[in-house]
Parts: sequence; structure tokens; C-alpha cells
Amino acid sequence: MSEDTAQQVYMRITQKIQDCRKQLDQIDVQVSTNQRESRLAALTKREIEGLDTSVPVYKSMGKMFIQENKDDLLKDINKSSEDSRALVEALEKKKKFVERDLEEATGNLKDMIKSMQATAAE
Repeated sequence: MSEDTAQQVYMRITQKIQDCRKQLDQIDVQVSTNQRESRLAALTKREIEGLDTSVPVYKSMGKMFIQENKDDLLKDINKSSEDSRALVEALEKKKKFVERDLEEATGNLKDMIKSMQATAAE
């Protein structure tokens, strides 16, 4: 393998490693955010369930609050919680895939370095 070709392959592999690490960081942030939203929804649900039906409840809509039926608000909270959990599961699957790509790229880089060292030793 010529030196130019080896350098191009090296650059491609290191770029893939950097991309994978960046994706993993982004996935971790998204997982953390969605887990926090899920915990917040569970806490809000618990607090609302403890309220009497005569107590008015409000839902945040941007910069304003709208009075809503307790049952409807609980349905919205359950849906939000389920959506967050589903997204976390999807992100975990994506994370495993990206981790496999990272391991593969790292292995390819190690193999390339060993092969270049072996060639240089000859």
C-alpha cells in the first residue's frame, strides 16, 4: 500500500472514529433528557392523582396556562411518558449500533497500524 493511500485510509478511519464518538455523545444527551422528562412526568402524575377532582388543574401551553380536565391531563402525561420511554429505547438501540461501528473502526485502525509496522520492519 502506498504512503498516500495509507494516509487517506488513516484519515477516513480516524474521521469515522470521531463521528462515532460525537454521535455517542449526542445520544447520551438525548437519553438523559428523555429520562429526565419521563421522571418529571411520573412525578407530575403522582402529584395530580393526589388532588381532589374539585381542584382545578392547568396545562402549560407555551407562555400561558389552560385549565384542563384532570383525566385529560393525566392522559397527556401518560402519553408523554410513554413517548419518552419509547424514544429512550430507540436511542439505546442506536447507541449499541454506533458503539459497534466505533469498535470496528478502532479495530481497523489497530490492524492498519500493525500492518504498517510490519511492513516498515521488513
